Amino acid sequence: MDFFTISTNVESAVSANQFADYLKRLTKSLHKGSVKSDFVYMPKHSRAEWSISLRPKKKGAQAEEHSKKIMDELARVIAEYVVDVREPGIVRKILTKDYELDESEKQAVEAICHRFLGMEEGQAEARKARVMLVWTAFREMIEGQSSLDLDGFVTFRLQDYGMKLREMVDYAVEEFLLDKQYEDFIGLLQYFVYFQEPLTPFIHVMHKRGSEFVILNEGLKQIEASSGDVVMRMADQELLMEDVIVSTLISLSPERILLHTRDPEALAITTIRRIFGDRVQLCLRCPQCKDFHQGTRQRDQVT
Repeated sequence: MDFFTISTNVESAVSANQFADYLKRLTKSLHKGSVKSDFVYMPKHSRAEWSISLRPKKKGAQAEEHSKKIMDELARVIAEYVVDVREPGIVRKILTKDYELDESEKQAVEAICHRFLGMEEGQAEARKARVMLVWTAFREMIEGQSSLDLDGFVTFRLQDYGMKLREMVDYAVEEFLLDKQYEDFIGLLQYFVYFQEPLTPFIHVMHKRGSEFVILNEGLKQIEASSGDVVMRMADQELLMEDVIVSTLISLSPERILLHTRDPEALAITTIRRIFGDRVQLCLRCPQCKDFHQGTRQRDQVT
């Protein structure tokens, strides 16, 4: 292949320059004199076009191999451009077509997609896998061709890549709905607790690990956790261990809760603090904490 042209729709001069910047990576990596490239931005038509002419100094099989390497590199640059620049727009189209969400909900799902798709620092493998999907499709598409419309390629030729994005969008929407359900439930419990009269002056909540707790009264006598009927009636869902603790606390309706923990960032701790608000005081280290955790370690060693 001695000549190749690739064109795309662009929204503005900024997006045209983005496209050009990625293609400059290709020309910078090639040997001087081996190619000639031209870039044209047509604002009236909202189009950008880039062309490359190969000028191999070698002949025969060596020239063919040189041409292949250049097209492989072009495929890599275009694949990176699609994943880095065009992908958010593809995700937005999938969301708009498949789900009825308002703008704030779409933005929340897109943020989850961003995490799922591995665009954050330290998640290069997920991005690399998608780049390879686009690279493979692009390399197959341009074989024997002298030009390509990038928009048509993205729309009609990236089935595997599109399926991967659709799966991630589905997962992201599912997580968003679960998070929304959780937030709605927390809000309901906050409302319930706010209007509930205190029934117990003071209790200790000893956090063992994860969602494991022990509840003690003012005299440090253990209070058995309830069956969780309050939370179960309100949520109409299967109980988790932290639900049982929350339900017990709601049933006791303490005026003050001293929450002893060595893991203040644990989800169960955050949940209790959000629901009971100013009624909760956090304790990270006190004589009761020390005695409780020493006893827990000794019992664990025995068992």
